[in-house]
Amino acid sequence: MKKLTLKIAAVAAIFVSVWSCNSEDESNPAVITKQAVIENYANIVYQNYKDSYDSAVEMQTAITSFTENPTQAGLDEVKSKWLAAREIYGQSEVFRGSDGPIDSASGESWVIDNEGQMNAWPLDEGYIDYVTSTSTAYAGDYSGGIIAGTTEITEDYLIGQNEGINDKSISTGWHAIEFLIWGQDETDPSEVLAGQRPLTDYTTDALEERRKTYLNVVTSILVKDLNDLVNTWANGGTYYNVFMNLSEDDAISRIMSGPFFLANEELAEERMTKPADLTDGINNSGQEDEHSCFADNTHRDVVTNAQGIVNVIFGEYGTISGASVYDLIEQENATVAAALMAAKDSAMAKINVIDTKANDDQPFDVLLQNESIESPGPIIEAGLALKNEFGANISAGATAIGINLL
Repeated sequence: MKKLTLKIAAVAAIFVSVWSCNSEDESNPAVITKQAVIENYANIVYQNYKDSYDSAVEMQTAITSFTENPTQAGLDEVKSKWLAAREIYGQSEVFRGSDGPIDSASGESWVIDNEGQMNAWPLDEGYIDYVTSTSTAYAGDYSGGIIAGTTEITEDYLIGQNEGINDKSISTGWHAIEFLIWGQDETDPSEVLAGQRPLTDYTTDALEERRKTYLNVVTSILVKDLNDLVNTWANGGTYYNVFMNLSEDDAISRIMSGPFFLANEELAEERMTKPADLTDGINNSGQEDEHSCFADNTHRDVVTNAQGIVNVIFGEYGTISGASVYDLIEQENATVAAALMAAKDSAMAKINVIDTKANDDQPFDVLLQNESIESPGPIIEAGLALKNEFGANISAGATAIGINLL
């Protein structure tokens, strides 16, 4: 009888122990550590740059094929590849403002570029090639630009010419490539047309060979810059090692500074509010401040930039999903986290209105004509939501976990 009683007691003890452990697991989920957030962020940055590099290589392949045998189908393919590559690169712009290898003024050996070589805008298109009109806000008299010159077009030459006169004299990067593909967008916004560069610029024009060379060389520069970013963020890469050896709070501060900068300043103000407020339907100077004005792709720039902010704050990109700063905020203060989630949803809903209207024949340059600070529309409303809601709540979330972004 004693043996049976002891066996029952032992089973009961095991049951209580198992129940207790399960109950504890359910009520006390694993704590999110700052180190886990840092590691997940590094994985996201690397993969985003790797995807951007891969898509740029695809664009480069299409450009090489086109310049070897220029056809309209080839030009259309190049445009398609540029647009596809921009979808990925746009999400990576959130890494600016984080004092990392892109857009850092620190002067450290791991700085790849100050961002101006890759994505500077707005550009004075006359600095590169002929223009059909000098009515644009930044047009100067460059006698046909670099392409009409006689200096050999090499990577070193184009890099040296970038911002050679002022911050609008851009010779490299995404938008230089965009201009060489689409040409000026001189049509009225109501026509819903992008730039209309003719195929003859690459077939029968007197400067066709220099134009082909320029397009190939400027694309090669961009691909190499992206490859440098991939390599420096790879596990064991130069900046990866720097980043992973920062104090946890310094690393988290850098992680959150990028989204805060993009939401609070660069995207909300420079890329959305400023061009909308400069355009009044008569004086269209704001159209020149459109981020991708030649391809009429600015609406997608806005969407992908905002998505990049979401990627970093919530720790997700493509198939990558892991510990995030949002998780840190939620486990510290659920109320602050809920406000951040609501602000994200509100801002993204307003940004998606811009995208929807573009798909309904109201692209960014059309919307620009119909709003201003005094009379806001979808662009300014989305910009204000980014800054005053999403950006402000990113800052509040940082404060909740002991990080000061201001």
